[in-house]
Amino acid sequence: MHISEEKILIEEIKKEPSKFSIVFDEYYAVIFGYIFRRVADYDIARDIASETFLKAFLNIGSYKWKGVPVSSWLYRIASNECLLYFRKKKYQPRSLDIIVSVKFWDTVDPATTLVEKLSIEKEMQRHKDFIAVQKKIMQLPISYQEVLSLRYFISITSPARLSSSSMAFCKPAISAC
Repeated sequence: MHISEEKILIEEIKKEPSKFSIVFDEYYAVIFGYIFRRVADYDIARDIASETFLKAFLNIGSYKWKGVPVSSWLYRIASNECLLYFRKKKYQPRSLDIIVSVKFWDTVDPATTLVEKLSIEKEMQRHKDFIAVQKKIMQLPISYQEVLSLRYFISITSPARLSSSSMAFCKPAISAC
């Protein structure tokens, strides 16, 4: 999705919240992948991804367009949720109950979810090197974990794609990678 389309879409979502599903469909896979690579646990990654999109949905009315992709905002929310998880080591989503009351969100088919889970877990088992690297990354300070995840797992090579608050830290760290 082009950045100019995102601006128009955000304005439409503020008027018609059901259009948030477009953002969800566009970014869920990459946000989930980012989170999954950070926490290395499928179920926790699903919880964090759900919480990320729920928070985005609930706060879209106060979202201020600053000319950066919506994905930057979603990555920031996801990063904050990952930080909560790492601080507590037991993630407890705080607002997932609200999702039940929102009428246009579909429930998940358990059969599809199981197939998706098994597929992802099978792929991860084939990549034992990833698990070894993940364990080493988990030993680093959280800020370095985030930089490595952004640089190598989702291929952000330009700090310009990040929010301005992240740029000061990430630019030298990404350059060093």
